[in-house]
Formats: sequence, C-alpha cells, structure tokens
Amino acid sequence: MKVVCAGNSIVNGFPHRRSCSFPSVLRELTGWEVINKGINGETTAMLAERFDRDVISHAPEKVIILTGTNDFIFKTETPEGAMKNIAGMAEKAKEKGVEVVLLTPISCDETQAAECWMKGSGTDYNEVNGKLSELAEMIREYGSMNSCKVVDLEVEYKKFAKFHDGIHPTVEGHAYIAQKVKEGI
Repeated sequence: MKVVCAGNSIVNGFPHRRSCSFPSVLRELTGWEVINKGINGETTAMLAERFDRDVISHAPEKVIILTGTNDFIFKTETPEGAMKNIAGMAEKAKEKGVEVVLLTPISCDETQAAECWMKGSGTDYNEVNGKLSELAEMIREYGSMNSCKVVDLEVEYKKFAKFHDGIHPTVEGHAYIAQKVKEGI
C-alpha cells in the first residue's frame, strides 16, 4: 500500500532525523510505502497549495494529513479557515479515489514551548492550544460527516506528552504517534 503523510514539521520529524519521524516509523511497523511530505513551518494554506504536486501526483491509496499548528502560532488563519483548507484537500483526495485519514493536531506544552520555541516572540501558547482544540473538534465532526477516518492525536498525545521543545514530539513521541496511526487506520 502507498501512503502519503502530508503536513508540517511534526510530519517532517523536526528536529530529529527524518528516519525517526512518525511516517518512517509507520513504514517500519507496516511495511507500507510511506512517503513523507512534511515541511517545516508550513500552514494549512501552504499545504493546500502544494497538495496536487506532493500528494495527488503520487497516486497513493491513502493520505494522512496533520497540519494546523503553524496557522495559530503565526496567526495566519482562524480554526474555521484552517478547517476549510483541510476540507478542500480531503475533497481533492476523495475525488481521486484516495482514502483520507485526518489527524487532529497535538496540543503544545505551553510552559516548555514558551521557554524553548521562538522564545521572546510573545506567542500565547494557551491561545494556540485553544485554537488547536477548536480545529480538532472541527476535524472530528468533518470526519464523521464525510466518511474520513480520524486519529485523535489531540486526545491520545496528551496521555504521552513528551516534547522536544513544547511543540515537537520526542523520538519516542514519534514512535507513539506511529503506533496510534497504525491502530487508527
């Protein structure tokens, strides 16, 4: 089976080697052909812009989408706008016969993020988490109404909650995410 994982730095595996990213671990767990199309710093709009080139062109059986965090850190989008971008990608994929798996975004560790990630930027990680939670709820609702699988990382990762910098999972966190994705699809 061919699977494309599309999204931001969490998909990419930042700051670890790409071989430690959850898409790479998912490949090891399943034996599937898993293509990592995560790009550091990307927003939902940026991912939507490259979706045809980086996802559809590979003709995968499944696409796994994880995005949204940067929209709220960089204040480029509202939860509704981010969901509109995600829904647009999901519709494109479904039109091409690609099964869509949506991952709800993981919440930040507010204290660690303020200390380690873009220190001094004035980012309100409590506000970021509120918007991530709103987006997660919209993703759950969209999935149930549109026959898309949803892996609820917002809920699941809170149980594990190991971060490199308050935003990005540890290597062990990527392994945990890969296992949850495998179980969810």
